[in-house]
Amino acid sequence: MHKILMALGTCLAMSPLMAATYCDSRGNSGSEWIAGVSVNGATQNSGSDGGYLNATGKPPFQLTGQDDRLELRPGFRNAQYVENWGAWIDFNQNGSFEVSEKVMVAQGSTLVSAPVTVPSGVTGTTRMRVQMRWGAAAQPCGSFGYGETEDYLVKLPDGSTQSEFPYSLTLEPGFWVSRSGDLGDKLTLVVEQDGKRVLGRNAAGHLRDRYWNNATGNRYRVWLESYIDGGYKVVSNIVAYQPGVTDRVLLSRDANQGSISPSAAFQGNWVVARQGGEILRQPAQAGVPLQFAFTYGERYQVWAEASVNGKGEAISIPLSFREGFPSRHIDLEVEADFLLRHDGPAGIPLSWVIREDGVEVLRQPTGGGAQLRYPFQQGRTYKVWIEQTVGGELVQVSDAEYFSPGLTDLYQLTIGDNRQITRSGNLGDGLTWVIEEEGDVVLERNAANELTYTHYRFDPTKGYRVWLTRFENGYYQRVSNVVRYGRAAEDYLPLYQLTVDANQILTRSAGTHTMLTWVIEQDGSIVLERLAENELSYRYYAYSANKHYRSWLKAYIDGRYQRVSPVVSY
Repeated sequence: MHKILMALGTCLAMSPLMAATYCDSRGNSGSEWIAGVSVNGATQNSGSDGGYLNATGKPPFQLTGQDDRLELRPGFRNAQYVENWGAWIDFNQNGSFEVSEKVMVAQGSTLVSAPVTVPSGVTGTTRMRVQMRWGAAAQPCGSFGYGETEDYLVKLPDGSTQSEFPYSLTLEPGFWVSRSGDLGDKLTLVVEQDGKRVLGRNAAGHLRDRYWNNATGNRYRVWLESYIDGGYKVVSNIVAYQPGVTDRVLLSRDANQGSISPSAAFQGNWVVARQGGEILRQPAQAGVPLQFAFTYGERYQVWAEASVNGKGEAISIPLSFREGFPSRHIDLEVEADFLLRHDGPAGIPLSWVIREDGVEVLRQPTGGGAQLRYPFQQGRTYKVWIEQTVGGELVQVSDAEYFSPGLTDLYQLTIGDNRQITRSGNLGDGLTWVIEEEGDVVLERNAANELTYTHYRFDPTKGYRVWLTRFENGYYQRVSNVVRYGRAAEDYLPLYQLTVDANQILTRSAGTHTMLTWVIEQDGSIVLERLAENELSYRYYAYSANKHYRSWLKAYIDGRYQRVSPVVSY
């Protein structure tokens, strides 16, 4: 059915902000509409609202001036259409959406997103208009044939929080530094010691990193750079610390009590900053936690400060949080055959979110389930995470996993009872072992000349993850499955180990399950299921050298067949 565009209307006259009359804008949302608007992860959902929704009565979205991002999601009654998107924010608060106030231009049939740059010197609360329009470029005023316009309020940051930087850095305990953005971003991590540059390292392959040569008594500054217009330019805020000073006190937060506690008593001040601007400086009382009425939805930093050599210095890493929102506590794993699995609670509303090559392709409630199988495609790059609905807003509550079928599964890792990690492949392959302890990478070791490795600095009270990386497309990327051991590893380790040799012979470890079954997949289709109880090895009799195979073991457990081994590819 062909769509016929309606004539554009004219804008109404404007008046000052306190009595602002914004121009009318209305579409026809019978077949397509704006389904969700998100700013910095805070989401307001809607449906078909007759072509226009005035949502200015809802709580405003918060802009920070640092790495702000707007995401818009369409809804369709039947077929999906390629829509034209536009968004405007009335920064100067004069009741008009001007050309300079356009913050998004996009086109697509799925979620679209764009960074939002806040001009310096603007404050207060103002109006944001978003529009989804079929058949013509989005415009802030007038009527149109198909699509929808929605108006929201946004709270502008204080002038002290303005930033032109597209990335943000956060300092964490142990002098780890986490960054915003995605894996693969072309960035350089820069470290300065006592005013002298001591490191410039490719940061594309890490969202969290640290400088390993920190020395007590020195001052360090860390930031990100990117190659822009023929030269390297700073693209993030700068974080600073002093080993032996900044790490004297470790802070912890009791979200239920609204209190912050230090690991040791100190003489000095508590400092509280909101949205980047200091709002409280209060003397600390020995052994007494800080009590403060944090405002729901606001972002805070809290740190301890004391006199060091006659000068006020931070003696703790700033504790960063957003009041009323949970910290990222859910562990998400991508198993060897790209089965998604998380350890989040079943009694709260969670959703899977999947992006393929930067475009959102799935947003689906978990329904209390801990696993999800999705038809991931070879050669595509994926980002997966878990979201939770909190107070009507969607918040990321898990780590994000990045992977690419055909790359992430090039090598297989298995682990023995003695914690020896064994890899597939050949000697000479340009690979690196990566060992993570309690979320911190503690070892990166050349794996080219060894097919096995055992991490001898093992602590049974801690959890470990191991994988392989290889230099691909300008940075080190994961090219194997992830194996776990140590604390709580029994929730993730397979019940059987499975390997395949150069003659395509599958070999399994011993076990006692009945109805244990070999599964052989050829070019994506299962071609054999064979009882494996009485054989420790097997070779598929119809193997063809020009086809791709994947194999695993399954067993009948708790009333259903479940995979009980890693997946091997050959």
